[in-house]
Amino acid sequence: MSRRDGYLDIVWSQFRKNTAAYIALWLLVPLFCLAIFAPALASSVPFFYYDGHKILWPWFRALLNPEETVDFWFNMALVAFVPWVVAGVIADRAWRRRGMGKWARMSRVAALYICLIVLASGMMTVPGIRPDNRYRARTFPEEQFRNEKNVVAFYPPIPFGPTEQDIESSVKPPMYRKPRFVTNPEGQEVLNWRKSNDGFPHILGTDDVGRDVFVRMLYGLRISLTVGFVAVGIYITIGVVLGAIAGYFGGAVDIVISRVIEVVILFPSFFLILTLVGLLGQSIYIIMVVIGVTGWPTIARLIRGEVLKQRAIDYVQAARAMGASHSRIIFRHILPNAISPALVAAPFGIAGAIITEAGLSLLGFGVRLPAPSWGLILRTGSENYHYWWLVVFPSLAIFVTVTVFNLVGSGLRDAMDPRLRT
Repeated sequence: MSRRDGYLDIVWSQFRKNTAAYIALWLLVPLFCLAIFAPALASSVPFFYYDGHKILWPWFRALLNPEETVDFWFNMALVAFVPWVVAGVIADRAWRRRGMGKWARMSRVAALYICLIVLASGMMTVPGIRPDNRYRARTFPEEQFRNEKNVVAFYPPIPFGPTEQDIESSVKPPMYRKPRFVTNPEGQEVLNWRKSNDGFPHILGTDDVGRDVFVRMLYGLRISLTVGFVAVGIYITIGVVLGAIAGYFGGAVDIVISRVIEVVILFPSFFLILTLVGLLGQSIYIIMVVIGVTGWPTIARLIRGEVLKQRAIDYVQAARAMGASHSRIIFRHILPNAISPALVAAPFGIAGAIITEAGLSLLGFGVRLPAPSWGLILRTGSENYHYWWLVVFPSLAIFVTVTVFNLVGSGLRDAMDPRLRT
């Protein structure tokens, strides 16, 4: 076992003593699984469709040609999942035979997944490899209902799409099932179904245009996680690099970076996003970039303080005496021992970014319709509180997700700070 593995084992043993944080960490697994496997759980596009003449595979074409960029990356994670599991098991056994530590193996397996996602995404950009979505304009549930006797189709467990509308089923309560027959003004019973999925219940009800709330929340999880991780990834990268440079070199470099930190920290990210949305229009990218660009000063200050401590320790002087370059000393020797504050701040930052996106979407300045978002569902419910399911369920989703990340961050803080260990 390496010395680094020994430290991580100590942190893990302390983290496990915090029961709430430990449970919250494992709750992240189903959250990510729901986000990654959303198209396999809920979609109005069938996996398999036989129209009486030929067999079609429309779900796979739709998976590789999503409407939103966020969905593309998660879909690539879904495509890469099975190859990653197989390759990860084989690689882990090989690394274990070489005597590699547990945490080193886990980090390499995680990096392997990221590489497979990037590889799959790159392959989809090569002409001739990515199939076109020639069935984009077709509504398979309607076609199946019109030609029920000649069609065989196999749908995901929940046969509704995140943007599929049904005005006749607007603002219906949870577990609503569209009746097969209705009575017309003349008192006659007429067929009410128009699609093959009309008889399936809406688990959490529908919104103002008949879209399934549960499905929109499932796909909205992708947007929330993307905003949180991308925004936090941006400002942690900036903060770690600038904080390390300021703490290591000191002098004029430290003064300049510290003054920049003081200026940037004055910018309110929420109102800056509102201003840019007013100028450029609604976009999820504006939210992520602004949070990332304005959130790094706190991380930079934390890293700067840690680097100042590490700089005075003998191993840094020894590395200099051996002729190591400044970049090697900073990124290879000092940062691994000073990165803890950034790791602790990351879960809290993700929770804050999720709340910011939901708040902006609630006000109408966040994600643009018809993209699914928890904040947009809340916005619909806030217009009429009689539709309680449009307020309660997305609010619970935001509360649970934010609480999970905050508990993980709290557990990391207690485990990494010796003064807080019991």
